[in-house]
Amino acid sequence: MVLNQLSEDPGLLKDQVRLVKRKDSDRYEIVPIQDSLSSEKGFFIVIRACQLLTQKNDGLILVGVAGPSGAGKTVFTEKILNFMPSIAVISMDHYNDSSRIVDGNFDDPRLTDYDTLLKNIHDLKAGKAVEVPIYDFKSSSRTGYRTLEVPSSRIVIIEGIYALSEKLRSQLDLRVSVAGGVHFDLVKRVMRDIQRAGQEPEEIINQISETVYPMYKAFIEPDLQTAHIKIINKFNPFTGFQSPTYILKSSRNVTVDQIKAAMFEEYTETTEQTYDIYLLPPGEDPESCQSYLRMRNRDGKYNLMFEEWVTDSPFVISPRITFEVSVRLLGGLMALGYTIAAILKRSSHVFSDERVCVKIDWLEQLNRHYVQVQGRDRLVVKYVAEQLGLEGSYIPRTYIEQIQLEKLVNEVMALPDDLKTKLSLDEDLVSSPKEALSRASADRVAIRNKHLKSMPHSYSTQRDKNLSRLTGYDDQLPKI
Repeated sequence: MVLNQLSEDPGLLKDQVRLVKRKDSDRYEIVPIQDSLSSEKGFFIVIRACQLLTQKNDGLILVGVAGPSGAGKTVFTEKILNFMPSIAVISMDHYNDSSRIVDGNFDDPRLTDYDTLLKNIHDLKAGKAVEVPIYDFKSSSRTGYRTLEVPSSRIVIIEGIYALSEKLRSQLDLRVSVAGGVHFDLVKRVMRDIQRAGQEPEEIINQISETVYPMYKAFIEPDLQTAHIKIINKFNPFTGFQSPTYILKSSRNVTVDQIKAAMFEEYTETTEQTYDIYLLPPGEDPESCQSYLRMRNRDGKYNLMFEEWVTDSPFVISPRITFEVSVRLLGGLMALGYTIAAILKRSSHVFSDERVCVKIDWLEQLNRHYVQVQGRDRLVVKYVAEQLGLEGSYIPRTYIEQIQLEKLVNEVMALPDDLKTKLSLDEDLVSSPKEALSRASADRVAIRNKHLKSMPHSYSTQRDKNLSRLTGYDDQLPKI
């Protein structure tokens, strides 16, 4: 029904899917769609393409769904499976051969057991049931097999980072790529690996910067250009986060006695000093970005904060996930293309109890103060803010949004002397952060290549142009 309704819109979806006979056989494939599609449009286009291919081609219809790690390939494939439950899905992850792992690199193309995968594909095309491996990610080992029958729909989806590789491409009737951008892919990959493999966040991010991303640029990204359908997955990994923090903020003057009178029962009173380094995702505009990474230094400890702000005036709602990391992670993030957009030094007088937290913040570079009321219960936050006399003065913006609004990004790029010492950053970054930001943006594709140097000649000769862009990054990293 949905497909029919959408198809009635001339030129929207139906007219974009056209078949053409392949040059090397009597089978049909779709004419590649040049523009990238949203996840929703891409979904219906893929469904439509599968329907047309089953009408024109005999035998098994093989669909490859590829993309960078964490881009949402599995979720996209499951959505198709829910819509067409008679199809079959083969995940390439289960064809990993742990005996081939080099330097802990699970994204190395040599890790895939293509012999077993291609035999399974051949047997399915011949109408035979096959034994598909089962791979356990926590133990990094093959633990058994499952039987896969030829599906009644005749449609089999092969899903994985190398699903459009040269070894599989000739077998595929439909090639689909799914990508989401470095920032959201990074967040989703971290969340997935914590749940699936029990890894530590810092270990995951270091692995991404040192192996996953270089492998993507050299061996996956070129294959994605061969897709018939290219999908940009804008799925927000923060959607559905439980217990967000509700924040009311004001620049009105509030006394310590007023705050103490507004607190519930027993409360603690402390002072703290924090440095927030806002990291701009690759390709984002520093004056409009809404998805910064934040590295926070407080009491000698560093935390990496993934957060997405939502404004429900007068509240700022902050779903957030925080990981404790070492400062060395900053170099790895810059290797992924992140750049330092702003650095805020903040001194806070903090009052907190079990239900609410009130902060008087002094932002050194902006030479101004704010008062924040924070908590998990929206009504409690509103009540305390009213008791402080803040109603009518709320500022429904985060600090970084305030900086963007006032176009003060350059003014808060200077590193305070004490943070310069803590980070031990090189003089180029400290003395001219604006130039360092531009330099890092220009060089974000020039990333580390230590794992790629050991790749066999058969791989490297096919990817010379891509590999040449992966050298010389170490000189661009801050010395931390």
